[in-house]
Amino acid sequence: MQNRTKGIVTGVSSYILWGVLGLYWSLLKEVPALDILGYRFIFSLVFMAVILSFQKQWTSFFASVKTLWQSGKIIWVILSSLFIALNWGTYIYMVGHGQATEASLGYYIMPLLNVVVAVFFFREPLTKTSVLAVLFATIGVVLLTIQTGSIPFNTMIVAFAFCFYGVLKKQIALPASFSLTLETIVCFPLAVGYFFFSKTPSLFSYDGLTISLLVLSGVITAVPLLLFTVAAKSLDFLTLSFIQYINPTIQLLIAVFFFREAFDPHKLIVFVFIWIGIAIFTIGSIHSYRQAIFYKK
Repeated sequence: MQNRTKGIVTGVSSYILWGVLGLYWSLLKEVPALDILGYRFIFSLVFMAVILSFQKQWTSFFASVKTLWQSGKIIWVILSSLFIALNWGTYIYMVGHGQATEASLGYYIMPLLNVVVAVFFFREPLTKTSVLAVLFATIGVVLLTIQTGSIPFNTMIVAFAFCFYGVLKKQIALPASFSLTLETIVCFPLAVGYFFFSKTPSLFSYDGLTISLLVLSGVITAVPLLLFTVAAKSLDFLTLSFIQYINPTIQLLIAVFFFREAFDPHKLIVFVFIWIGIAIFTIGSIHSYRQAIFYKK
């Protein structure tokens, strides 16, 4: 029970922090999205270097990297790093361009995308409730496409990038601190190269608050992920599935009530279809979980 309580506290904390990140990025509207992404990787690496040094884990870290290199699994780390960079960059761009509502929709869709990926990549059986849930989500995306007159590419990029990031992470057995450190190491040269060759303003051309926020972006990147890792180890899949919707729900509320983005009846209809899909998916997951427990007994 104590372990479960720790899992719920850390899990809810991680999803709340992820949910309010939109407010954080909105304070950096004057900074281009690619610049924020670059600084996020640079200062995440600095923060994780401090963490590993404090924990005296560098020897273990390099041993893990050597094992990944020898097994050829380092390619999964490189690909996962690129997908999380795509997810972060797109989300930051959307928040800065009045699309926070659409970004939250991407995170609502993502768990249902996981169902599709599980079928095609891991050959997991597709239940009737999963089919129905994905169908409702697809209807929602089609309606959004019809309403806007174009495919919601940014929304789908957010969903697909994080989904495939999760798939690739399953191929690598690494502690969260090692994984995040390695991902930031992979992206660090890209960030440095971007700043070297682009004509973007230097970090010190901004005011003190903006500089502080950019530096702290490393901390606010790492902390939720580390909390989530504790939760994932302490909670069953069903409980974790429930609380994951805290993130997009907070994002949606912030988009509507803080950013004052329009949430007209047309958008509401889109979200209703997505929510119905989520409800069906959740009910199906509860049923499957109870059956699994029953057969174990």
